[in-house]
Amino acid sequence: MLLSFLLSSLIIAATPGIATIYVLNNSASLGRKEGILSALGIMTGGMIYNILAAIGLSSILYIFPNMLSLIKIVGGLYLVYIGIVTLKSKQNNESSNASLVLKNDCYIRGVITNLANPKILLFFVTFIPQFVINTNNYAKEALLLGTAYLIVEIIWFICLASFISHFIKNVKGIFQKYMTYISSGVYLAMGSMLILTY
Repeated sequence: MLLSFLLSSLIIAATPGIATIYVLNNSASLGRKEGILSALGIMTGGMIYNILAAIGLSSILYIFPNMLSLIKIVGGLYLVYIGIVTLKSKQNNESSNASLVLKNDCYIRGVITNLANPKILLFFVTFIPQFVINTNNYAKEALLLGTAYLIVEIIWFICLASFISHFIKNVKGIFQKYMTYISSGVYLAMGSMLILTY
């Protein structure tokens, strides 16, 4: 059962989504360290939802389903804002300053990015219970399983960040002047995805 859970967790973690795009984008545009910080932020946001799901507060979202839409819209607007700030900094020739700000905020933005996607909470509510054996102590076991999933995910993201940053370092000269535009476009696309799918 545990092996099946870990394998399923790896498959889900490796499936491209907003979190993966966020880690890839920061690893490519800012470097390996920032990619790992981004992954830690994503994991923290996931842990918050993991705790909420384990203690049952997720039922609130079933009582107030509009909260899902509100979370997604607010999160989407935040990502669009980051995209616009990044683009404006390039146009104002302040890309080095903007890059420094983005580097300093990688972890926090990772937390917000994951919290902005309430599907993560629904994932913990629907995926984890399938593997819970001891229903008499559901909260504890669900929390442990959720934590195990997040550990698998963070290992995957660290490997991804290391590979992408190393690859980009070797070809960065070719893409250097376009990296800010690419990074900005990714944020705008992620924000738009969240807003338009509410």
